[in-house]
Amino acid sequence: MAKVTQISIQERNKERCNIFIDGEFKFALSLELVLKYRLKVGVELGDKEIDEITFDGQKAEALNKAIAYVAKSLKTKKQVKIYLLSKGYSEQIAYYVIDKLKEYSYVNDVDYARQYIESCSKNQGKKLITYKLMTKGIRKDDIDLAYTMVNVPQKENAKSVAEKYLRNKEITKENLAKAYRYLLGKGFSYDEIDFALNDFKEN
Repeated sequence: MAKVTQISIQERNKERCNIFIDGEFKFALSLELVLKYRLKVGVELGDKEIDEITFDGQKAEALNKAIAYVAKSLKTKKQVKIYLLSKGYSEQIAYYVIDKLKEYSYVNDVDYARQYIESCSKNQGKKLITYKLMTKGIRKDDIDLAYTMVNVPQKENAKSVAEKYLRNKEITKENLAKAYRYLLGKGFSYDEIDFALNDFKEN
């Protein structure tokens, strides 16, 4: 058995305590967890109890960091996981935190996708937006659901992009072919590109 030999409140954060076991610093805990586990000088702890307290402390700490992280801007579940792993937390803790964030609506991949679509669809087609969202860890089903929530005039957007690309350019077969490839690269479909370039006639 190990014995708690010192509990000291942190100078920079009065809501957290440093816990010393057998004369050595073991971990830092919130006051809430200190009370939950009834920790005080002289209390003896087994290895299983120490592991449980340590894990609980890491979960609480990781959750606080994740909340601060997502408060700056909307994040996907994958982004939160990568952030927590980069901070040294285990996958088990990362998944626990993500579940908690979902529970309190701090992360919502469908909402993230919807906002991304609204901000990017004027300059990019559905294929490219879908690809980018999937690289952020958002499932295809969630992306498709997000698209049902917004009104995206794909053909008109493709036409607008084409007009900007061809502005001040001579309308030749070569430039139209370049515009076609450009719109493909922007993620627009063949039908959308045909519509976008339909009004342009070769001189």
